Amino acid sequence: MQKSFINISYVVILLLLVIVIGGQSCRSKRMARQAQKMEAEGLYEIAAENYLRSFKANPNNIEAATGLRRTSQRTLNSKAELVSQAWFSGNDRETVYKYLDALEYQQRIGATGIEIVMPSQAAVHYDEVRPRFLDSMFEEARLLLDEENFGLAESMFSEILRIDPSYSDLSQFLRISRSEPLYRAGIDQLNSGLYRSAYHTFSNILDNHGSYKDARELRDDALSKGMLTIAITEFENTTRQTNAHNIIRSRIASELSNMNNPFIQIMDDRNLDAFLRQQELAARLGSEMKIGGLMAVKALLTGKLTSFDVRNGRLQRTERKAYLKEVVEIVDNVSKKKSSKTIYHKVTFYEYRRESKASGTLHYHLSSTETGAILLSGVAEINSGDKVHYAVFDGETENLVPGHWEYIDRDSPKDIIRDESRQIRELQNLFHARQDIKTANMLRSELTEGIAQKVSEAVDAYNPEQ
Repeated sequence: MQKSFINISYVVILLLLVIVIGGQSCRSKRMARQAQKMEAEGLYEIAAENYLRSFKANPNNIEAATGLRRTSQRTLNSKAELVSQAWFSGNDRETVYKYLDALEYQQRIGATGIEIVMPSQAAVHYDEVRPRFLDSMFEEARLLLDEENFGLAESMFSEILRIDPSYSDLSQFLRISRSEPLYRAGIDQLNSGLYRSAYHTFSNILDNHGSYKDARELRDDALSKGMLTIAITEFENTTRQTNAHNIIRSRIASELSNMNNPFIQIMDDRNLDAFLRQQELAARLGSEMKIGGLMAVKALLTGKLTSFDVRNGRLQRTERKAYLKEVVEIVDNVSKKKSSKTIYHKVTFYEYRRESKASGTLHYHLSSTETGAILLSGVAEINSGDKVHYAVFDGETENLVPGHWEYIDRDSPKDIIRDESRQIRELQNLFHARQDIKTANMLRSELTEGIAQKVSEAVDAYNPEQ
């Protein structure tokens, strides 16, 4: 039986291949006929494109292959003639670009395996003109660079690179034209106090163009000046969950430290008490020193946990009515013929539901230690929970059918058997559903992680330059 099925599959695949190949062959022939019409009218380049499509549709189409070779060679000859015309007129730019156009066409056709030959005279003209043209363009680009027209200079240097990647000293001037505008923008940002923007600008130079002037030192300077050193104070807790605020605080510190934000640095807890004592002392003595300068702390993150509630709902059990389906074989006493009969036995099963809820709220502030100004504030609120909905039956659940019955020992007009695939599937899903609900500890962990993540993401996204 299995072998027969495999043979049928092979036949189907072969038929599909025949249909696909046959369709491609017909399409190839149709495009070849269109190409012939274009060729007859002297439209060789258009004809070549049609022959090309025909050949790609069916590489075994000899007519398409010979037609493509014939018309594409004619097209290449015409393009080469334009090179010579530009050379005779003394137009170096036209000579170079017309040749590059012809060369690109030759390579495109050659990629199909059909070889066409570039007329030698065109190559001679190109080889003669190219050095002179590139030198002229290079000098023009250098003048533009001296005039600080970096965009146009970069465009011309890039064009020289496309024509001749080995052109002498090109990489140096190309790097200047690309890096100098960014370098100057970074200087302006640094002088304007936009340290984060300056950092990213100088990083762009180093990452994409390599070392340039003192870009590395300036980037480090921007990072140092833009660094936000944060001390996380003890959080206030007005809930009955005595340690929840400490867990949240610890997780915020951990998440912020792992976010790889170069502008955020979290102070070690061991230094926090000393910092706060110095801050209090300076305030009491009326010191004019900038408090943040005492221990290089620029901001304080404070928090107040105002709600933290986890409630495990009670397990609710409901008795449900259903039918156990049984198919029995019956033998006729007279004819001895066998037949099957479906019998539905009235049964009960239990349906269970349980739901747990968790919610928490933390108010937080990020304030400057130098000015006392609120840099960032918000409320991290998390609503979480879990629920289960399943069924249990003391028997073979795969033969259970949903329905309703009035009396277990006799029939009633109100009895209903819902022996339909969708309804049976919905019932079966209950017997395979998850029965274990998340514990209270799991929900507490979700709350603390969720609140910590929200606060950390807000602090991480804080940008004083926006």
